[in-house]
Amino acid sequence: MNNPAPNPQVEQLLREGIQAAQAGDRTTARARLERVVEMDQYNEKGWFWLAAMVDTVEEKRVCLGNVVVINPNNERAQRLLEQLESQKPASAPIAAAAPGTPSTTGGVSRKAVFLAIGLGIAAICALSCVLGLVLRGGGNDDPTPANTSVAINISPQASAVNLSPNALVPQGTPEPTISPTPLPPTWTPVPSPTPRQEQMATPLASPSANLGGKIIMQSGDVVGDEDNNPIVLIRPDGSNPQVIARENERGHLPVLSPDGNYFAYIKYATGTGEVVLQYDDLQGTTPQWASMRWGGIPILARQDMPAWSPDSRWLAFTAIGPGTNTPNLYRVSMVGTESSPEALEQLTDDEAVESWPAFAPGDKLIVYAASFMKDDMPVTELRIYNVEDKTITDLTTNGTALVETAPDWSPDGRTIIFEARESGAGDADIYRMAAEPGASPQKIIDADGDDIRPRFSPDGKYIVFSSNRTGNWDVFVYEFASQITYQLTTDKQTDIANDWGR
Repeated sequence: MNNPAPNPQVEQLLREGIQAAQAGDRTTARARLERVVEMDQYNEKGWFWLAAMVDTVEEKRVCLGNVVVINPNNERAQRLLEQLESQKPASAPIAAAAPGTPSTTGGVSRKAVFLAIGLGIAAICALSCVLGLVLRGGGNDDPTPANTSVAINISPQASAVNLSPNALVPQGTPEPTISPTPLPPTWTPVPSPTPRQEQMATPLASPSANLGGKIIMQSGDVVGDEDNNPIVLIRPDGSNPQVIARENERGHLPVLSPDGNYFAYIKYATGTGEVVLQYDDLQGTTPQWASMRWGGIPILARQDMPAWSPDSRWLAFTAIGPGTNTPNLYRVSMVGTESSPEALEQLTDDEAVESWPAFAPGDKLIVYAASFMKDDMPVTELRIYNVEDKTITDLTTNGTALVETAPDWSPDGRTIIFEARESGAGDADIYRMAAEPGASPQKIIDADGDDIRPRFSPDGKYIVFSSNRTGNWDVFVYEFASQITYQLTTDKQTDIANDWGR
């Protein structure tokens, strides 16, 4: 059988998923890779990378099982699958799933089906949501999948073997680094002052006078277009949700301008596969491409992760420019109405994968995450870029012991908070550190589940973050003084906050 021609959209999504994984952005990576295997259920590389991004043993087993079904000669996937199986009771069979029909539990994908290949399979039993079955017999070695549509009910459970990457991989590597045995850490985090049991979320009964401003988030589950969700403003007590973008202008990663006039966000163009930076007024009436501010030339691919400067004069973001395969930092002037090539400024130009810029007070310093090779090992560190003298300073030097991402700078300029994953850990936690090179990170939020994208309140006394600790992505607020965490959203749709403005 001839192999089908490559699908450019699938290839672009795969590249974006791998780059997001390299940058430590597991949420984006998983979304892109799930879309890859939905569009091409026999994409071996997509399933292998997705195995590194999912959370539970069962989901990892599904992904690796599909890799083996697609390519029985993939020894690496077979070995990892055997190690996973050794952690599971003998009575529980391995199931391999790929996109096709709706999943009843929201596991690896909204569309999950069993891939049955003509390898002498006689029957598949004990599977939920059976929709149909076509099997090829005879024990031939042709790896071409049969037309099968049996859905698997993936039950989430605690991970017994960690297949999450403890280090990022260099650009162009065909497979992620997935190690069941964590590397020994070279850095020991400062113990959290808050016991885990005190991190249980408590509904915010009445707003404090200090809880001013507004939180912006993506909220919803748009089937078939997961990257373009309604953008919503809520009060810091979780009340008065307001959709601010028009229905056809949905997106993700929204951020508020400090002057309160605009918000910026990322839109995935489903027709062309482009990822573009847009901005709009708070009524959502005049969406504009940021690229129009510099006349559209150069063309920047995968515009992502916007951040406003404190004076609202600049938007920093990441993008892939001409002649490179990795995202660099850019900023675009938001002053005036006329487009000009001078409005765009490229800040970094190196082999590192840059992500998640955030301005310090005063607009002259930007903290960001950088993934690069060090001593022949892929690592991710936080760095600081000085806009005035164009120097770059390493803020963290933890090597493979901690994968840092999504930093934010406190309003007083003294503290940086960020999301990080320890080597060998299955969940992301929230850390803070002094905004000084060599300072020790301190874990402040450590709960069951992923805690991501911390953002300071305008007064610096709180942070907003998102977590799936309840089994659903919801928005939470943490108070530094009391070390109490409040849950703001409780509905069943996906809510992920990304900024807290005035």
